[in-house]
Amino acid sequence: MSWRDRVRFRFATFLRSRRSVERDFDDELQFHLRESIDAYTARGLDPAAARRAAMRDLGVADAIREDLREARGFHLIDALVQDVRYGLRLVHRNRGFAVAAIVTVALGIGATTAVFGVVDGVVLRPLPYPNPDRLVSLWSVSRREGIQRSTVAAARYHDWRTESTSFVDLAMVRRIGNFNFTASGEPVRLQGARVTANLFDVLGVPAAIGRTFDTAEERPGRDLVVVLSDALWTRSFGRDPSVVGRTIVMNTQSYLVVGVMPPSFAYPSREFELWVPLVVDPEEIQARVPSNYVVVGRLKRGVGVAQAQAEMDAIAARLDARYGRGTNGIEVVSMLGDLVRNVRMPLLVLFAGAGSLLVIGCATLANLLIARASSRSHELVLRAALGARRGRLIRQSITELVPLTLAGGVLGVVLAWWMLRAVLPWLPPTMPRMESIGIDVRVLMFSAGMLALIVVVIGCWPALQVARWDIAAALRESLRGASTALRGARLRDALVVAQIAAALLLAVSSMLLMRSFAGVARIDPGFRADGVATLQFAIPRAKYPEDRQVSEICREILVRVQRLPGVDAAGMVNRLPLVGSTQIGMIELERSAIPSNRIDNLDWRTATPDYFKAIGIPIVDGRSFSDADHADAPRVGIIDERVARLAWPNESAIGKRFRIPFPDAPWITIVGVAGHIRHDALTLDERPQVYWNYLQRGQDRMALVVRTSLDPSGIARSLVAEVRAADPEQPVYDVLTMRTIVDRSLSDRWLTTTVFGGFAIVALVMAAVGVYGVVSYAVGQRAREFGIRIALGARKSELLMLVVRQGGVLLAWGLTIGIAASLVATRLLVQLLYEISRTDWISFLAAAILLAIVAIAASILPARRAACVDPMTVLRS
Repeated sequence: MSWRDRVRFRFATFLRSRRSVERDFDDELQFHLRESIDAYTARGLDPAAARRAAMRDLGVADAIREDLREARGFHLIDALVQDVRYGLRLVHRNRGFAVAAIVTVALGIGATTAVFGVVDGVVLRPLPYPNPDRLVSLWSVSRREGIQRSTVAAARYHDWRTESTSFVDLAMVRRIGNFNFTASGEPVRLQGARVTANLFDVLGVPAAIGRTFDTAEERPGRDLVVVLSDALWTRSFGRDPSVVGRTIVMNTQSYLVVGVMPPSFAYPSREFELWVPLVVDPEEIQARVPSNYVVVGRLKRGVGVAQAQAEMDAIAARLDARYGRGTNGIEVVSMLGDLVRNVRMPLLVLFAGAGSLLVIGCATLANLLIARASSRSHELVLRAALGARRGRLIRQSITELVPLTLAGGVLGVVLAWWMLRAVLPWLPPTMPRMESIGIDVRVLMFSAGMLALIVVVIGCWPALQVARWDIAAALRESLRGASTALRGARLRDALVVAQIAAALLLAVSSMLLMRSFAGVARIDPGFRADGVATLQFAIPRAKYPEDRQVSEICREILVRVQRLPGVDAAGMVNRLPLVGSTQIGMIELERSAIPSNRIDNLDWRTATPDYFKAIGIPIVDGRSFSDADHADAPRVGIIDERVARLAWPNESAIGKRFRIPFPDAPWITIVGVAGHIRHDALTLDERPQVYWNYLQRGQDRMALVVRTSLDPSGIARSLVAEVRAADPEQPVYDVLTMRTIVDRSLSDRWLTTTVFGGFAIVALVMAAVGVYGVVSYAVGQRAREFGIRIALGARKSELLMLVVRQGGVLLAWGLTIGIAASLVATRLLVQLLYEISRTDWISFLAAAILLAIVAIAASILPARRAACVDPMTVLRS
């Protein structure tokens, strides 16, 4: 039996029990009544007199029935039903108040629920693995100044796995894996990962059908096996379980399908749709070659991250002493924290903004209730005078508010669902765990908790106020309408001050984010994005095993594309800027100004000759690559101007040499110096760049970059057709304009700024409504005073200033408290601001002026009504 069936059964049993008890009571009451009547009749009384005497002895049946209901607990349900009915009647009678309250609750709950749905799905929800708190990520860290953490070399992974004792096991992943797959129709590119066989055991997730890898499949020749994701299994194989044991062709090679993972498995992210064994060349370990691997581990039971970090620090010291480098450290961080580290703060800031909006909404709702309580003070005092206890009044106040909050809550959840549907397509593609975002039971429970808190905190206020009054005095004063109105007015003023302060906080934050976003949008990325079309593809090494073959297919594609009408320049590079992918390496310089003659952390790029012209990167010295720089010619390279300034600050870098810092590595002659670009993000400028000649250092993952005089989005189909003409089996992906890529890199800042701006607008409207309501209420209370003032000769301008002054006092208090709160709260925004201080006076001044204009405008409307009071009409009433 489900929980719904159990609830229905118990409710039905309760109703049957209640009817049965009342029926038995009525039968017993009639029995005693008949017995008493018979007794009096036997004494000689006539039937009518006997019945009257029996009724007198038995007492009032309704009172007895009420005592029975109270003993059985039925009176609580009856009282609750009466209160709900009374609350619904009040809602029907005061439709304007009901609409205002419902909309206020819906706005606050909707915004908070939508943002909490994102925060919960991305930051708070545990990873979908057993004991996720014991999963960690491990990174290499350089102790050189200004160098951040980096990926792990295979040799270091083997050292860590051998020497550490804090982990159940460590696994290694290479997240760069492109697989060209043709199931039916056009070829498609699949994102896959190469993993050690123990990864699935470390994460604690077995295959849903079939199996995962064994260690024997980490050797060449036995690694042509694949594990599929549930999404790929569904999309390409129709969830056919017989796919296990079949072979599929990827990158022109036959892979044996050995298993399918469950739907919840999404490592490293939901974009990865297959996994193959990671084969590491023993020479790579022996030579300790830098590599782009990621390491994850599972802590032993009872071992914390801090304890594991201490052990890995000791291991790092031993490794540095053993290999004589002295610059490498190890960072251990929880897997969830590592996954969301770049988005945690922006999301928490958005949640704080939504919470501020909810506070403003609660203050608005409280103001509405106070206004209604003031008008119903006589009723509440009479109830208390007639014996209603505090608990009864509190229960009535809460149940009257329940229909409003329920309607507002339901509308708010619908609004949150709509907001998520509208916002999700605009979330940055780098946002992790997007598949977990939504309105589910956890989010609904959060919304229900917020609604319950609102009902309890706000709904209890009128009854608590009555409970503190001297009932006799309050009854006399309520007839005059003086004291209770004054008490309500003071609290309403305080709530409006809180609204203004919170609205100022949101307005200041919005101004800071807008000014920061404008500053980021003005950053020169080092290239010209307008008029550029791009697409990416991965060349299968099984089909093109040699670098010469890779460069030949790239050259053929470029020749075809350059023939298209409207194409001004076409080039290729293995990593586009601002797309989130990197290739990092180090170089050794020949006789440079750098003491160690080595730069450890550079962006490595493989480029074709016209790439710089196509994307708009200037060659500031020397030349670009040319067709004369073929594979058999002397090796050449291009550095950016930052490397040139660091290595040879007072002379030209042309003709100087660099190489990979290994004894047998060849020297590369510098033939050109390119302009420096921002590769990872517009706000990050961490690494210089080095460009390798594509004819001398081939890369299988390439991006086509085309500068055109036509609409760049309009030639996308032609570009795809030319790639397919060069190789019909070659899939392409991420067909985008460069302007789109730049805009996407700003999407997280744009989204945060836009949402905060929306919060600020709603907050300003609520603050204006609050000021208008307080001032308008005060005008209504002082209508007789204003009539007398006008009758005695007061000018309209004087009355106007008198009323506006009240709104001005509230504004002054609200601005003072709001500025103080903003100076403290904007510390959360520091990580989101770019080249602007959190105490930027322009943002504070603009927000204060905007709020002042709104508040004064809200005060002028009731002030004009006060100035136009007819003294004769007021005095007669």
